Amino acid sequence: MNVQKTHDFDYWNQAVSAVCGRFVTQRAHSEFIGDISHRDLGGLSVADIHVNARSICREHANQDRGEDQFYFLVMQREGVMAINHDQQQFVLQPGDIALLDSAKTFEMCPQGLVHQLSVHLCRRTLDRVLPARAKRFGKVQHGNLSGRVLASMLTQIAAPQDEYKHDAQDGAAVQNALISLLQPCLQDQTDTPRGRPLRRMAEQLIQESLPHAPSPTELAARLNISVRQLYRQFEIDGDSICRYVQRQRLEYSARDLLDDSLRITTIAYKWGFTDSAHFSRAFKRQYGVSPRDYRVQTQQS
Repeated sequence: MNVQKTHDFDYWNQAVSAVCGRFVTQRAHSEFIGDISHRDLGGLSVADIHVNARSICREHANQDRGEDQFYFLVMQREGVMAINHDQQQFVLQPGDIALLDSAKTFEMCPQGLVHQLSVHLCRRTLDRVLPARAKRFGKVQHGNLSGRVLASMLTQIAAPQDEYKHDAQDGAAVQNALISLLQPCLQDQTDTPRGRPLRRMAEQLIQESLPHAPSPTELAARLNISVRQLYRQFEIDGDSICRYVQRQRLEYSARDLLDDSLRITTIAYKWGFTDSAHFSRAFKRQYGVSPRDYRVQTQQS
């Protein structure tokens, strides 16, 4: 077990950088307290943190150092922590769980001394399992059965592990279990205004039907509205049903490209593209690189 502990501010910054990547910490007005211990559970990285800083800001991830390869699955054990991201804020009370994206910038603001557990989940593994539209930043619901089991697992992970030996098989199994339990606890992320339930329902029906999306006539009939009303739901945002379906197919294709055992042609046909050339052109318009280059870049990151 690798343990790093300190109340010294400079050493705290070095320890956090070594364990979690680049963060910028602002001292609290009171005497600074900052302890961090790091454990490797069969390849699964776990950090146990005590700190009373005024704020801890995540800077842009350094890809060369691999700082964007993880999601932080955190459990608030003691104290209260506010998290600011993308002009929004949520608050973690004791027992709350959140998923934070290491590739994004965010600010954590402890309200006094806090105690937090952070488990580093592999980005490629999580992205391969979670649905493309599942949110990847924010509080995790833990009132359902999956959430309660997830909380129980994190509590067990937080317990001392000195008497156990962990191999890579243990670490992979625990990580896969955590990610599987996350799925029912994450709401779908949409940027559709809350006052637009018809568009949200249309999007859900499209996603459930892919790769064979329903025609606008079929979709309107299932929503019990006219085709013109359906078109209007997308036109309000300067969008169209066709473009939305195309984006979804490309999004799911990008997830599949993380699995290098799948041929690119197979992925193209799977998500409704008529041929690999059409797929490649559409993918490059959306992501700026060809499917092949995208796969190479994600494997190198």
